[in-house]
Amino acid sequence: MSEENNDPGTVAPAWYWVKDTKGEGSVTVTLVFVAFWVTTLAFVLSIFEKIGPVQIRQFDVAACSSYLIPLLTLYFGRKFTEAKFGPSSGPLGQQGPKE
Repeated sequence: MSEENNDPGTVAPAWYWVKDTKGEGSVTVTLVFVAFWVTTLAFVLSIFEKIGPVQIRQFDVAACSSYLIPLLTLYFGRKFTEAKFGPSSGPLGQQGPKE
């Protein structure tokens, strides 16, 4: 029988989040992953004009860019912030006392 954590202050990581470079589930990485595959699927499907009774639209670069670029900006912005301030920073990015 597995032990359950009944502490309401801790949040268990969900199984569906894609793991980041630290091995933790990340909403940002998951959103970028899904956006990449949706954009790729739209591009590949746009090769065909029609599949059975389903009409496929032409690939719209502007629509896919407006979907993918903000998510990539969020991802790289978070990576930059983590690299610059790191987990050891205090509130508002202030460095703690040096030991």
